Amino acid sequence: MTQSFPRGGAMLPMRARLLLPAALLASPFAARAQSDYPSRPVRWICPTSAGAGTDFAARAYAKLASDAWKQSVVVDNRSGASGMIGLDMVADAAPDGYTLGFFSVSQFLDATLSNKYVFDAQKDFTPISLLASTPLLLMVNTGSKIESLQQLLAQARAKPRAMNYASGGAGGITHFAMEVFLKRAGIEVTHVAYKGSGPAMMDLLSGQVQMGFYTPAAVMPHVKSGKLRALAIASAERSPISPDVPTFAELGISGVSIATWYGLFGPAKMQPAQVEMIARAIHAGARPTAMRDKMIGDGLEPVLSSPADFAKFLKADREQWLGVAKSINFKRES
Repeated sequence: MTQSFPRGGAMLPMRARLLLPAALLASPFAARAQSDYPSRPVRWICPTSAGAGTDFAARAYAKLASDAWKQSVVVDNRSGASGMIGLDMVADAAPDGYTLGFFSVSQFLDATLSNKYVFDAQKDFTPISLLASTPLLLMVNTGSKIESLQQLLAQARAKPRAMNYASGGAGGITHFAMEVFLKRAGIEVTHVAYKGSGPAMMDLLSGQVQMGFYTPAAVMPHVKSGKLRALAIASAERSPISPDVPTFAELGISGVSIATWYGLFGPAKMQPAQVEMIARAIHAGARPTAMRDKMIGDGLEPVLSSPADFAKFLKADREQWLGVAKSINFKRES
């Protein structure tokens, strides 16, 4: 069963609950410290294992931040408990900007669809910026001889639940995306949950499972090597990331438009001026056309929102996930 880490003032260490005195925040010392930021290496907590999609995105943006600040930005992978271990570390950190979290939709989806909402993005964290988005691809092993979505549907309908699909964990984005697809397509396939997208990918590559949803960045090398095949992309329109892959709507299945997003967070109660400064520095590095083209080529589409817009997005996104989950009668597995 997934371990929960309940958030809330009563559960946080004292340092995470206390506000700095207003006089200190307004002092010349505080202003000088902010202008010197960062004066030492910054740690980005990534709540997934190395090699996962979130890790790939975290390292891409950490490089941008490091170049902008002329300071080391260290990606610290802290996987486990559906990402809650990494989130807990960020929530408990001092709000000084030296410990930040690079999170994806998977952690927020897991919390949103849990029986108990284990943290509040607005209260336990400081949203800094939505940074990138990428639609999910439905992948099969080329050894399966399935060359199109129509062939997959025919095979699944001929032998219900005989085929397997891999997810990076029960309740995560790849599990949820597949259940949306299966509901819309009217087929039954057996779920095999793994402890992370890395192990799930390994079994797809070996043929232990027949299909799964993955980010373009995670599968591109395997598509180029001929080991995996993309059948459809879960986006409203064809994506510049994988322009040759048709959408589900093009192939006759509506309502399968699910993207993974990545964003940067800090502990609660960070200074607004520092939050804006962090967001601006990263945005400046990602905006040039050459950099955007490189990131799209690597499977990431830059988004770059302001802290205020990111906070609004998180609220709307949670309501959207709840609505979709209700529409397909999604039940989170323990």
